[in-house]
Amino acid sequence: MKQLLFSVLLFFGLASAAAAADATAKLIAAATAGRTTEVRDLVVQGVDANATNGAGRPVLVVAGFNGNRRTALVLLAAGADVNAVDAAGTSALMAASAFGHKELVEVLLVAGADANLKDSAGRTALARATLGGHDAVVEVLKAAGAVEGDTAKQ
Repeated sequence: MKQLLFSVLLFFGLASAAAAADATAKLIAAATAGRTTEVRDLVVQGVDANATNGAGRPVLVVAGFNGNRRTALVLLAAGADVNAVDAAGTSALMAASAFGHKELVEVLLVAGADANLKDSAGRTALARATLGGHDAVVEVLKAAGAVEGDTAKQ
């Protein structure tokens, strides 16, 4: 009887872990594609807004790369860490800045993103926006207190 009870508990434990992994994968896919309603539904169901993909990239950073402003708003409202970084130290603000997603940069700054955070290579959001030639983003970052050079934080 104990063996049967143990087997049942083990099955449900593994099943719930598999379901959680599946829900996280769905959240990452929805955030990547900008499916805001699906992202909202998943976080309402309890999927962690700070979930990461297989490479360790937080879902908010994924939204930053893709310029998904509405998705980012949903994730932030659900408690996503605005300054979370991936393995390379890239934050959502850095990603959005690198690709010139001005509206998303503004949202992330209002949410408290650190404008002077450096990635593992020592680059800031300002450096990435400058390198990409995104002058409007550069101006937004400077207005938020972003600085060039060694005065930025690691």
